[in-house]
Amino acid sequence: MLGITFNPATDLKNWADEVGLQSQLLCDADRSVALAYGAAESADQEKATRISVLVGPDGKVAKTYESFDAEAHANDALGDIA
Repeated sequence: MLGITFNPATDLKNWADEVGLQSQLLCDADRSVALAYGAAESADQEKATRISVLVGPDGKVAKTYESFDAEAHANDALGDIA
């Protein structure tokens, strides 16, 4: 699992260390990933739209979750993998 945000890499590392996050966080400062996956409508969008993307073993998008319950989401996504 990877998390991608617009925040600078140093901010991401500090936050991950602070909360004990074990997942990888990536910086998308130029918004290119967000634009490609539909999490931003323009390169000057201040915050990404919160989405989750399930990528299959073939590297293709298997499912995009645009609206989800954060607490149940992991189980829902794991169910879609099985």
